[in-house]
Amino acid sequence: MARLSKCFLLCFLITLFTTTLFTVTNAADTSTPSLKNKKMVNIVLVHGAIADGTSWSHVIPILQAAGHYVLAVQEPLTSIDDDVAKVKVALGTIKSGPIVLVGHSFGGLAISLAAYNNTNVTSLVYVAAFALNEGESVASIGKNYHPLPSNQHFVPDSAGRLTLPQDLYLKYFCPDVDRKEAEVMAVTQGPCDAARFSYVSGPPAWKQLPTYYVVAENDQIIQPEMEAFFAERMKAKKTIKVPASHAVLVSHPKEVAGIILEAAKAAAQ
Repeated sequence: MARLSKCFLLCFLITLFTTTLFTVTNAADTSTPSLKNKKMVNIVLVHGAIADGTSWSHVIPILQAAGHYVLAVQEPLTSIDDDVAKVKVALGTIKSGPIVLVGHSFGGLAISLAAYNNTNVTSLVYVAAFALNEGESVASIGKNYHPLPSNQHFVPDSAGRLTLPQDLYLKYFCPDVDRKEAEVMAVTQGPCDAARFSYVSGPPAWKQLPTYYVVAENDQIIQPEMEAFFAERMKAKKTIKVPASHAVLVSHPKEVAGIILEAAKAAAQ
């Protein structure tokens, strides 16, 4: 009788263990389908003038944590044509999957031109960026807005390329960024050609693709009103306004990453 009781107890424990294991395994299986079935999207980031690819350093980890492939282009800033060529090279390295192309400042002009008639690019995200129409230049469209004080302080280096004095870089470009980080940004700013301000745009990709826009409401490099105009003219699927400087991608990376991820989600469907 005692032996029978032991056998019964052993069978009961085995059954209980198997049932528990199955339940845990099944729970694990049902908790991860969104990760298994999630479609990875390629996100290409393009910086602006007097900056470099590290401008995206706070945005990149958020995009990567969401499971996407991220590539930041290092533009030469020697001319708009050179920048566009560099972006096209970066796009050409991606062999499969949808591409969300993101541009900040003058990077907006670069992505508009680089993505034109490129069927691999599924959407464009403009972050406090120029979104010119064909035949427009930054100089020509700027005549419709009051000039900003920062416009008077760009100075040419010995090669004729433009920078902002470091103290004014902190004042105008990134006043809402942590002081130490802002100082590094000022030191590492990428000098740009002066001719880009009068560069006349060709046909833009924003007329072909879904677009998203981030307006930096405290921008002192591009007029916030101009940014809002760009967003409205392109009929952006979503526009967000952030109380930030031109360096909105550094000071408010969560908001910027959020709208990029929204574009990526739409691209993955």
